[in-house]
Amino acid sequence: MNPALLLPLALVAVAGAAVAMQPAFNGQLAQLLGSPVRAALVSFSAGVVVLFCLSAALAFKTGLPTGKELARVPLHLWFIGGTLGAFFVATSAWTAPRIGVGAFFATLIAAQLIAAIALDHFGMIGMEVRPATLMRVAGAGFLVLGALLVVRG
Repeated sequence: MNPALLLPLALVAVAGAAVAMQPAFNGQLAQLLGSPVRAALVSFSAGVVVLFCLSAALAFKTGLPTGKELARVPLHLWFIGGTLGAFFVATSAWTAPRIGVGAFFATLIAAQLIAAIALDHFGMIGMEVRPATLMRVAGAGFLVLGALLVVRG
């Protein structure tokens, strides 16, 4: 394995473990606030505070984007990531208490991998084309089977 991949892969593993806890926390918050949407709002508000602090700290090193740079950003990119994130958080807050975190993530990850392979294969959303080889499709198939075992088990 390329040693340059070790740090990124380690960070992904840590982020994955952290994200595994998010639906449980947001599910509790949704029950206490009476709404998964309110729980998502609180979750995103906390995230905004953390990201604002990180952005402010990094601005000392990297500076801020210019007005010209900001104007080059297509309108949809200002909203789609946050919209999809809000959908994810609200969905997890509602579903995790009903089906369990394991079933939630088994289904989510299987669906993510299928969508990701399609995005790669067709080079969608600006991604470089990476063909859906038999090995990649088989891997996704095994993940779907694993998800079914987790959901039914």
